[in-house]
Amino acid sequence: MILYLLGVIIPPIGILLYGKIVYAALNALLWTFAIITPGMLGIILWFCAAFHASYVIHHGRNGRLKKSNYSF
Repeated sequence: MILYLLGVIIPPIGILLYGKIVYAALNALLWTFAIITPGMLGIILWFCAAFHASYVIHHGRNGRLKKSNYSF
């Protein structure tokens, strides 16, 4: 739950703490561009970065759960 919150506030840090370094680097570029872009476009890019972080964290957790449920 904390990773999701961190993924919304500071998206690259949430992904990095989850352990996805490449996704965190790509999200850092998007998030940095969102910070330096003024106006509504910056807010939209921030939401895109937050959504990407939430998706990466959620998809990673579901993938781990599915693998652990089917292992014998």
